Parts: sequence; C-alpha cells; structure tokens
Amino acid sequence: MHGAEAQRLAALRRYDILDTPREKEFDDIVAIVSAICDTPISVINLIDEGRQWFKAEVGLGVRETPLPASICAHAILQKDLFIVPDTLKDPRFADNPLVTGDPRLRFYASALLETSEGLPLGTICVLDYKPRVLNDNQTGLLRVMASQIMKLLESRRLMAAEHVARQRAEELLKENAVLAREADHRVTNSLTLVSSVLSMQARRADLTARAELEDAQRRVHAIATVHRQLHGTGSLAEVELDVFLKRLCDSVSENAPAHVSLLTVEADKALVPSETASALGLIVAELMANSYKHAFPNNRQGTIAIKFSGNAARWTLSAIDDGVGLPADFDPATSNGLGMRVIASLAKRLGAVLTTESSPSRTIFRVARA
Repeated sequence: MHGAEAQRLAALRRYDILDTPREKEFDDIVAIVSAICDTPISVINLIDEGRQWFKAEVGLGVRETPLPASICAHAILQKDLFIVPDTLKDPRFADNPLVTGDPRLRFYASALLETSEGLPLGTICVLDYKPRVLNDNQTGLLRVMASQIMKLLESRRLMAAEHVARQRAEELLKENAVLAREADHRVTNSLTLVSSVLSMQARRADLTARAELEDAQRRVHAIATVHRQLHGTGSLAEVELDVFLKRLCDSVSENAPAHVSLLTVEADKALVPSETASALGLIVAELMANSYKHAFPNNRQGTIAIKFSGNAARWTLSAIDDGVGLPADFDPATSNGLGMRVIASLAKRLGAVLTTESSPSRTIFRVARA
C-alpha cells in the first residue's frame, strides 16, 4: 500500500475516470506502445481500492482484475520506470499466480501516471510471455506516453469542472437574477484565486514545473476571462458574438508581451448559444496565447488579428499573426501540445474543423463549421 493511500485514492477520484467507456485517444496510446515495444500486452492501468482497472488495454481482453496479483500495485511504490526483465527470477513475483499459471507473464515494464503533487494513480505498462529487455527508445516512449496520458486526464478534469461550473451558474440564473450575479462573482473570484495560487507556485518551482504551472495558470485565467466577458454580455442563453469577442480579445491582449499588439478584431453580428460562445472564446484565448508564446521569438515585433464571419449555424473563426510561421512538419491533427489538443477538442465539440496556413511571415489558424 502506498504511504499516502487515502490522498492517492482521493486524487484518483477527482479525475472521474474509473469505469468510463473506452475512448479512442487512450486506445491509440496502448496500440502504439504495444507496437513500438513489440509486446503482446499493453495497458493503461489505474490502481483503485481492491482492484486494478484498465482504461485501455491490448492483449488482455478484460477491464479489471483483483489487486492481490497486481504487478502494477508494486510499480506505484517505485519512482520513474519499473522494469522486471524476468518475473520468475524476482522473489516478489516468482510465486504470483499470473506468472506461475495462465497467462504466464514473464516480463513487465511500466512508467508512472503521477499527479503534479507526486501521487501515483497507476501506470502505462507493457508485458510479455518471455523474459526480455527494452531499448532506450522504448523506455523513453513509456515516459512520454505516461506524460501524455496525464495531460489527457488533466484536460478532461478541467473541462468537466468548467462545464459543471457553467451549469451551476445557469441554474442559479434561472432561479434568481440576483443569485446569478452573486454566483458569477464567486466563480470569477474562485478562478482568479486559483490563477493566483498557480502563479505563486510557478515562481517557486523549477524550470520544468514552472512552465507547466504557468500554462495551467494561463488556462485558468483564460477560463475566468471568458466567463467574465460572457456574463458581461447580459445573457446566458444567447450571446452577441461580435460584442463578446471584441471584449474578450481586449481583455486577453492586456497580458500580451510588449512587442506584440492586437491589430484588429472583426466579427459579423451573430447571435449564438452561450455554450458556442464559451467554446469559441476559449479557442480564441488559446490561439492568442500560442501566438504570444511561439510566433514572436527574441522580442520580434508583431500583430495578431481575430476574425469571425457567418452566423449561428455556419461560421469561420480565424486567428492571424505575422510571426515566424509554423514548423514545416506541423500538423494540428497530430500535435502533442496540450494547447492544440484543447483547441482540437473544443472544435470537435462544436462540430467544426481546424486547419492552418503558414509562411515565414504569416500564420492563419481557422476553425470552421460548414
């Protein structure tokens, strides 16, 4: 049992992932890991109380097994990678029923799925029926995939929290306008507080953790900004998108680097559902932040323009910058960056398609629903 088992289980519950249906994003990960590591079995494994549950698996055909025979239960007590080249030669597993009997597992390797607080939730692991070793590329892949799985889980958690907060705010608005304004104030203050705490933690963290905390702080700030501007339009049912986007962009641009400016915000008059406005607002905030971070290195002067054309049914949203352009091999559909995954997820929710155009002096991100 882990030394902080109660806290570990509480952290696992916060992600609300246990007993959810299979999802392509996670299934793709185990398929890739199994293929590259050349193992018949690959599993995204979460250690629950009394059981290990599999979010995705290749080669097992089950979704959970009892905990007493779990090798992964030992893995979460280790740091970084946990590799057992031959289970029969390891006294911890030599009498394990999964080793001595079917399916006669002889090799195990895993990387931790660990929260930012250092609490292990489970592993991404590979298993084989014969003793073996992994090469450096394969062990590196396990580490990278463990990081990507945690980013997926964290993105789901943040989006679910934002959705719950929005639903609660809308319910309060229906009950009483005064209560709704108070709820809006509290949600905004809460998000601002979270943003401030993340900012303080970032200042005390090492460089790697600081970058991740600053990204998290920026996203929470973006959600707070979208929330504040959305409520500022005066309606939670339908939103005048042209007014909303101009206010939102003005607010986001307040945090722009000194060498980057917001050139224009052009938007057709369109009345859209608040959920659409919220998603578009978060997309705009992410695209502007990506441009601030990547398009203008070494204090390069530049501008960003935001354009929206269309109506509630069919529309195109564009973010245009005159920065250094995208890498030649950049593909938004395969990008591993959390920001692009968030944008792609929001676009999918809206039934829209994300495309890009880029040259050394101009980049356009388009999200369009036909």
